[in-house]
Amino acid sequence: MKGVREIDSRAATDRCRDNDIYITDPPYGDAVKYEEILDFFIAWLRKNPPPEFADWIWDSRRSLAIKGEDEDFRRSMVAAYKRMTEYMPDNGIQVIMFTHQSGSIWADMANIVWASGLHVTAAWYVATETDSALREGSYVKGTVLLVCRKRHGTDKTTRDDLAWEIQEEVQSQVDSLTGLNQEAKGLYRDENVFEDADIQMAGYAAALRVLTRYAVIDGRDMTAEALRPRVKGETSFVDGLIAFAVDTANQCLVPQGITKAHWDKLFGAERFYLKMLDLETRGAKTLDNYQNFAKAFKVRDFKPLLASLKANNARLKSAVEFDRAEMGEGSELHQSVLRAVLYAAMELVRNMDGSEVLTHLTLNIPNYYGDMTQRELAIELADYLARRLESLRPEEASASRVLRELVKNQRLG
Repeated sequence: MKGVREIDSRAATDRCRDNDIYITDPPYGDAVKYEEILDFFIAWLRKNPPPEFADWIWDSRRSLAIKGEDEDFRRSMVAAYKRMTEYMPDNGIQVIMFTHQSGSIWADMANIVWASGLHVTAAWYVATETDSALREGSYVKGTVLLVCRKRHGTDKTTRDDLAWEIQEEVQSQVDSLTGLNQEAKGLYRDENVFEDADIQMAGYAAALRVLTRYAVIDGRDMTAEALRPRVKGETSFVDGLIAFAVDTANQCLVPQGITKAHWDKLFGAERFYLKMLDLETRGAKTLDNYQNFAKAFKVRDFKPLLASLKANNARLKSAVEFDRAEMGEGSELHQSVLRAVLYAAMELVRNMDGSEVLTHLTLNIPNYYGDMTQRELAIELADYLARRLESLRPEEASASRVLRELVKNQRLG
């Protein structure tokens, strides 16, 4: 009958009709507790219920809700997606809407896809959130649409080969999103379309495209591996692969204002400081951000680089707060160009003569006159600090601009 649509509200595990396409938005990680949302409507309606709800039993039935965590969650999700796969033709597709920043939750999703007989063939990242003054920092602005198809065959690979594939796929995904950011900025807007959190999440999705392509990895049957219960505190085989993917994504996140050639030659601690300064200018203050990027950039101990270690108000040390610290051999910034630039900025803030500052800079940067790229890097870093510190620490921003011009106009030879 024209204009009539049938709504089937049975559980996914009870499917008994074929469908070409399934679109789901699963209750992952308890980011949204849907059963609690139902309680809101119950409280609202039960005092003066409409006639249609006269015989309604006012119970949200929380105990029946699939929880977005732990072993029961994984098994419930596997049962639901496996059933949908059974009632889907060989050329059918499932689209899973997924938004999460936790590596372990993404590992769970990889296991669910494997155990359901599916593999991710595409992952579309769609901007779904508008900017709001109420939300500052590195929040996700989008949702990943995982396009899944039935997995046919028993393709095999090794972990070493897989690592190369993941690296290439993640790099391609990151380049795509950062490219869109650049295009958007060139056209009509100042803010990023995608934040670092989005790009990290896209890295997870890219990893799933590679991972779920294979039925056997390093001789392990991945369907059986996916169904293996998690052991608390243990890093599973899949967890390790997902962690590798996000580390790869993080290392690809070159801050604007730093050239790729210079970025590649920086020490891990330098990358960490520059990246976190970029995030601080956008309001990111949570300590877990610093922990995640320290791990990604292989910084042994990031604490000496921070002025505050508060959970929700962490921040880097300023040039003045560093003073003369972190210059010795035990520091991860030892003999780095960034540390020399920060030291010079500190001297300028304290009104030291420019010629003396330049003399100290040339002594603090290894092979300053023998390798001209060192001087070019110092100019680029001073410019980067000047731009990023404009609102955070104006005095240091001004000192960095002065330093940039001093090095640019330095007479050599």
